[in-house]
Amino acid sequence: FGALSWWQWQRAQRDLVEAVPVPAAGLLTAESPLAADSYGARVEATGVYDASAQVLVAHGPSSYWIVTPLRPASGPAIPVARGTVSSVDDAAVDAVPDGTVRVVGVAQPYEGDPGTPSTLPPGQAERITASAFDTDYPLTLGWIALQSAEPAQTGVAPVVAPVSADSTSSIRLQNASYALQWVIFAAFVVFFWVRMLRYDLRQVTTAPPAPASEPVREIY
Repeated sequence: FGALSWWQWQRAQRDLVEAVPVPAAGLLTAESPLAADSYGARVEATGVYDASAQVLVAHGPSSYWIVTPLRPASGPAIPVARGTVSSVDDAAVDAVPDGTVRVVGVAQPYEGDPGTPSTLPPGQAERITASAFDTDYPLTLGWIALQSAEPAQTGVAPVVAPVSADSTSSIRLQNASYALQWVIFAAFVVFFWVRMLRYDLRQVTTAPPAPASEPVREIY
C-alpha cells in the first residue's frame, strides 16, 4: 500500500516535471500581468543574476524565499525564486551564481497588491510584488519558481510553486487523492489487525475455567 501511495504521489507531480518549457519572454512581460491561463506554465530563461537587487521573501517564521532578478540580454529582468532557506543569515543567500545562467521553472503571478510596500527590514518582503524590488530597470509582472538551472544550484531547498497550470494546487488532485486513499487502506489494515488481536486476547483471558474432573469410582 505504501509503494502504491508513493507511485500515485509521483504521478500527481508528473505533468509539471515532464512539460516542455517555453521561452519566458513570451509569457512574462513588463507591460501586463501574467495571464491566468499561463499560471504554472513551465518556462525557461537565460541571463545574469543581479545580486544587488535580491530580496528575501518571508513565508513563515523560519522560511525565506531567495528571489533574485535575472537580467536577460534583452528585455525586462525576471524575478527568480532560487530556493528556500531557514534563516536570513544562511550562506546560500549570498551564494548567487556568477555569469550566464539558464533557468527552468514555473511562471507565477505576483502575490497581492503590487503597490503595497514591505514593512520588513531592507532586502526583505512579505510577498513577491513589484514594490519588493528596488531597481532602475524594468521587471516582468510575474516571476519564476526555479526547478532547475545550468549550472546547477546547490545548498538550498526548492521553492514550491503556489500555483500550477491545472488549478490553485501545484499537484494533480486526482492522483493525490489516490495516494491518500492508499494510506487510508494501510491504516485500516493495521486497525483491523489490532482489533482482531485484542479480540483474541480477550477470549483467552475471559474463558471460563475447565470443570474439575470427578474421581473415578472403582467397583470391586
